[in-house]
Amino acid sequence: MATQWGLCKSCKWWQIEPDAKIEDATLGLCIDETLQPFQLSVSGNSGCNKFMSGTPARGKGSADQPPTAEPAR
Repeated sequence: MATQWGLCKSCKWWQIEPDAKIEDATLGLCIDETLQPFQLSVSGNSGCNKFMSGTPARGKGSADQPPTAEPAR
């Protein structure tokens, strides 16, 4: 688990729509294992201390409100 805060747009736990661009205003789903039950919708400009540097996952329904996508990781 990361001990440093970071932005969702650079986090491997951020899941966005398959054709979405990685931008500040892009909405997606946080798929960190401990946060999955909460179905958190977050933007690329959001961030937290669960940050883990990586490429965001992709999944249809990640930007739905509430999210309907299954976590890809």
